[in-house]
Amino acid sequence: MERSLHPPEPTLVADLFPEILAELVRLLSSLSAEEWQAPTVCAGWSVKDVALHLLGGEIGNLSRRRDGHAQSASINNWEELVTFINDWNQSWVGATRRFSPRLLIDLLELTGVQLCDYFRSLDPYALGGSVSWAGPQRAPVWLDLAREYTERWHHQQHIRDAVRKPGLKEPRYMAPVLSAFAWALPHTFRSTRAAENTAVTLTITGESG
Repeated sequence: MERSLHPPEPTLVADLFPEILAELVRLLSSLSAEEWQAPTVCAGWSVKDVALHLLGGEIGNLSRRRDGHAQSASINNWEELVTFINDWNQSWVGATRRFSPRLLIDLLELTGVQLCDYFRSLDPYALGGSVSWAGPQRAPVWLDLAREYTERWHHQQHIRDAVRKPGLKEPRYMAPVLSAFAWALPHTFRSTRAAENTAVTLTITGESG
């Protein structure tokens, strides 16, 4: 029997940002002084460092996206981009380690609420910039937001793992992460040689509820 293929549905996540922000604030507010200093899988970064990195992302997004305030950089290839991002992230974390946990939580809540409002104001079906792991072409805004969602979900998971707190692994929160990364498969396999009509099957196992 011949089966027709349909493109996957967009991964719409704008309404999830306030929820994972609330979960992050609740998580950080519960940490002891020792847990703030616990090491994470991000080499050289503690729980507090990862939270500072998240704050830097919120401030950068508001400044660049909402306010149109961007800093130019001369980047010629992927390696230079990776080096630039790593240096940028490390310099931010190093400069903000003087923030107290209480102030850090307050700033995450302040900037996070503003960014949630901004994300929900966007037309998800409009064309935005490229999403590097999905290809160099311009991508719909919903895919860009899905990329931003995966960033926040993963780093919050890093913190949760480090302090042995339950992760946001319910389908409501984790399914959009997996769905977003599935959009990277065509670009990832772009140079792979295969026979005509070859299909790639993605199977996700685990609890469904």
